Amino acid sequence: MELNLRQKKILKLLAINCRFSNKDIGKAVQISEDSVAYQIDNLINKEKFAKFNTTFYYPLLGYNHYHLWIKLDDLDVDYAKLNEIKGLTSINSSFGKFDLQLIILTKTKKELQNIIKKIKNILSIRKYKLSKFDSFYKRFTNILPPIDVKVLTPKNRKDYVYELSNRLYSQPKEGTKIKIDNKDKKIIKELLKDPRASYSQLSRKTGLNHETIRYRIKNYVKTRFINNFGLLQDFKKYKLYTTYFLLNLENLDERKFKDFLIMNHNIFYCAKLEGEYNCIVYLVSSNPQELGEHFNNLMRVLGTSIKKIDLLFLDKIYKYVQFPEGEFS
Repeated sequence: MELNLRQKKILKLLAINCRFSNKDIGKAVQISEDSVAYQIDNLINKEKFAKFNTTFYYPLLGYNHYHLWIKLDDLDVDYAKLNEIKGLTSINSSFGKFDLQLIILTKTKKELQNIIKKIKNILSIRKYKLSKFDSFYKRFTNILPPIDVKVLTPKNRKDYVYELSNRLYSQPKEGTKIKIDNKDKKIIKELLKDPRASYSQLSRKTGLNHETIRYRIKNYVKTRFINNFGLLQDFKKYKLYTTYFLLNLENLDERKFKDFLIMNHNIFYCAKLEGEYNCIVYLVSSNPQELGEHFNNLMRVLGTSIKKIDLLFLDKIYKYVQFPEGEFS
């Protein structure tokens, strides 16, 4: 399916903030509210260009976020067993230096050790590398080049959630923590299921009144616990392919690097890590030539700060969940 300009605008607005109302999206792209509803149903539910997604900042709940890269001796992987490991929130196969890239969320070192032990019992591992998330250089965004078209961003002073559209790179102050109660858990559970659920729908499903829900979601946004209401897009629908750059950097000019990341829309995520690899970059490209151009641009910006670099090419996503199973179920 080839996207027309109006469809690209709708997808871009949903990527910026999927809680924009159909009415406000309609005003921005100059079509009726009903037409917006039809287009969203077609693009999301039928054509499967993307899924709605709520992105949370896990450290505020006391979670540590780890990247685990694995080189296998045996490529015959029992993904069903791997999927069952609680705390293993993402499983991707890849080509390149490593065969698997996993994401682990834990609150203690003992939990981390137990998860790695379970992984070792399932896989035939030649070697692995582990790095811990420190902070964002560029938080996850899905405004991909094919939908990066000019469109007015809706404003709504009555709904604080709209403020997320102006917050691309901010994160909580180091050491910040939040406490959540059973009411929060009910709301978060529903937002994980349906990030676009209206306040009325959330009220019916949680049994909480509108004002309680509105106040608490506003607090999630203000504290940066919620990073984004957006999209998880199927890159292959756009004929885009993902490359991971695993880097060891020294004496990095972070301001210059962040300025570069802001301008490069092919880079949709970049994080500062602790470990042998202390930085990771996620980049999409449509062909080897484009990948080469972005690689060269990245090398020029990072220059002599690069001490080590390895590349991975995404093969398949086998698992993606926001939190360990049972946290909000």
